[in-house]
Amino acid sequence: PTEAPQVDDYIIANIQTFCSVTLAGVIEVYVQWPGVGDQPGIPVRVAWDSGEDRFFTGLKPERGAGYADFQMEANRAYTVELPGRSRRSNPLTASPCTTDSGERSTTSYRVVFRRN
Repeated sequence: PTEAPQVDDYIIANIQTFCSVTLAGVIEVYVQWPGVGDQPGIPVRVAWDSGEDRFFTGLKPERGAGYADFQMEANRAYTVELPGRSRRSNPLTASPCTTDSGERSTTSYRVVFRRN
C-alpha cells in the first residue's frame, strides 16, 4: 500500500520572477524531492478567476523530470499548487515587464515545490 498524499507534504520553496521575450508569461514549475531528485508525474493545478488547468510534471523531459509549465494570459492573476499536496501560492500576475536588453514582454515565474 502507498501512503495517502497529505496537504503540505510539498512546500513552495521558492518563487522567482523573470522577464524574457522567448518565455513570456510562463509559469515554470519544478517539483523536487531532496536526496531523491526531480519528481515526474506530479499533478499541478493553476487557477484564475474564471477557470483552472491541471497538468503533470515530466511531460517535457528535455527540461527535467520534475518540470511542467503553463502559459498565462497578460494582465491576469493565477495561483499554482500541487492539489492535495501543497498550499496554494499567492497570486502570480502576468504583468508587463522590460527585459535587460530593453524589450517589452510579460512577467514569467519560476516556482519550486520541494518535498517537506
